[in-house]
Amino acid sequence: MPQAGPACLTCRQKCRKCDRARPDCQRCVSKGLVCGGYPEQFRFCGIASRGKWKGARIPVSNRSSTRSHSKRNNLPSEVHKTPTLEVTVAAPFTEGDQVSAATSEGNYSTSPIHEDYIPNNPPIKHSRPLPELPDDVTTLLSSSHTVRLLSHYDENICPHQIAEVGGDAENPYRAYIIPLARKKIGLLYAVLGLSASHLGRLIDDEFLHEATAVEYRMKAIRALSEEIRKSQRTSLLEDEQDTVLAIIQILLLHDICESGVSSHGIHITGAMSVCKQLLIAEGLHGRRQRSMFFLGNLAWLDIIRAFAGSERMCFSQDIRELVACASDMKLELVNGCPREVFLIIGGALEKAKEYTLGWLSSDKYQTALLLARHKLYSWDPQGREYPSLDPMWLAIAEAFQFACILRILRLLDPLKSPRATDIQECVTRILDATALVSSRCSLLELLVLPLFMAGADSLSRHSQYYVLTRLREIERRSEFRNPVPVELLRKVWDARAEQTPDDDTNISWTTFAHCPGLVRQHDYLII
Repeated sequence: MPQAGPACLTCRQKCRKCDRARPDCQRCVSKGLVCGGYPEQFRFCGIASRGKWKGARIPVSNRSSTRSHSKRNNLPSEVHKTPTLEVTVAAPFTEGDQVSAATSEGNYSTSPIHEDYIPNNPPIKHSRPLPELPDDVTTLLSSSHTVRLLSHYDENICPHQIAEVGGDAENPYRAYIIPLARKKIGLLYAVLGLSASHLGRLIDDEFLHEATAVEYRMKAIRALSEEIRKSQRTSLLEDEQDTVLAIIQILLLHDICESGVSSHGIHITGAMSVCKQLLIAEGLHGRRQRSMFFLGNLAWLDIIRAFAGSERMCFSQDIRELVACASDMKLELVNGCPREVFLIIGGALEKAKEYTLGWLSSDKYQTALLLARHKLYSWDPQGREYPSLDPMWLAIAEAFQFACILRILRLLDPLKSPRATDIQECVTRILDATALVSSRCSLLELLVLPLFMAGADSLSRHSQYYVLTRLREIERRSEFRNPVPVELLRKVWDARAEQTPDDDTNISWTTFAHCPGLVRQHDYLII
């Protein structure tokens, strides 16, 4: 049996079993999460005795030795205890270089980034050997294992990533990503990792889902590191630029498939850094639809993560305007949100970020939010251009419209009672709109965010049951499990149930998407 002692902080927060391995819990490492560590007085030695890490020899370690090792290398101790995902984008920068995060004013704040911090994880014995992973595309593509995983990605994952054209040849997840993956080994590794994780869950193959998928993922991360490092030295070719954005998007899909959480927001922040370089070097435009497709998806995911905390927003309004102007209808087909609503909520969240960071006065912030609320209420989904003539697009548009209004109302007054008339009106409009979309309609898969936002302020048991039922329908349709929405909703509902009858203060779901001990918060990807 494993040595007794408390679970690591990360496993405790996620309410799951911890293998108590030292210096880092291997369950966290395998999932690309940051192990929160253990109390100082505990120390582990010996061999893991259960799970996929059974038989793994874990070197005896303690925090003082980690700190001394860090000092020898002039690196902070936290860097050495952080799994690979923590450094996905930081790796290509040498010590003292700067990584930029755009602000709404077009300025950039900078922070120093260290050299490649990918740790050397201890060797692990598995019940069966991991596949050999060659370093050239041709050899990797010739493997029957690769053929199986690529086929699964093509036939089972791609169709559910975009509405209406899911099974068609022009599906961009097929038309753009698969041809690039056949040329760029880093993207191929990323696709194989996502496919292994997804297939492993479907057929209940833990080794494929965890060990094999993680191995591919680690290879993809290292390849991404090399590509971004190369971009610091010379201009990347168009295929290389798009490969970087594609790898980041596939890694994010892997995060969503695994946990719905992307550790420390590394991927989207890194995409912004790469995007900035592309804009400065040669600009992006509507003729590069493949680039715009990846950029549009990442810009929307940036908004999604900012729903949980506006300070996490990274893309600038200029880039969102570029996306809205230059993207074709694939933007709505993938993300559901009408581009006009996309721009309004993006601008509002950016103002919220400026206010949070002390860059905007309270009066100007309130004015900006009131203006955004007015624009959203005034926006009429009728008469807009949609990807098709399907009348369900009106219901999709209305659901996103009121989900965004609800977020702005909460920014205006986070403590406002959920029983307030305007709050409940938004909940009703979202639930009524989503009720029009049949479980047989592929557009249903676009509605995770609106359903979640309505659920967070649903007070009656029947409305909460409806939200959970629809989320389960989406999961069954897509075969893509994102546990975050339901986990957060249950925490909100449980906390409200514990309030006293005279306490009508709002309990915000964002409270449960914030880890007080983290300087850089995780991304909660509610899609």
